[in-house]
Amino acid sequence: MIERQRRIDTSTAKAVARGMESLSDTDVHRESDESLAARFEITFDGKRYAFRQHRYDIFEDALRYAAAEHAKAGFMPDESFQADWRARYHPSEEEENTMRLHGIAYAGGHYLYAGYRYEQLRDALAFAAGHPNL
Repeated sequence: MIERQRRIDTSTAKAVARGMESLSDTDVHRESDESLAARFEITFDGKRYAFRQHRYDIFEDALRYAAAEHAKAGFMPDESFQADWRARYHPSEEEENTMRLHGIAYAGGHYLYAGYRYEQLRDALAFAAGHPNL
């Protein structure tokens, strides 16, 4: 079992290395995240990065996986892919006022309250209303 896992890890590492080779030249280091995303079929909705059915909080994680997938033999580009890179989401002033009243913070695309993180403000508000002063 350990040997099989080591072979899987090795093949994954090789695929990632092949995928990252195309990212290692000096032109790419100057390429914007938005441009790299379009090249590797990654979108950004203002909160999360996506490559096909996978979602990521960190762009580098999405890029690493997408590059590894692109490097695999037989990889088929998604002909229907549409580049989509939206501005980073920030709560409105009204939402920030409501959050402040309940002790909710917003960071890294998540609403934070009492050690929990929420994707939607309404969920954080619902928990905070039922568990004040945490």
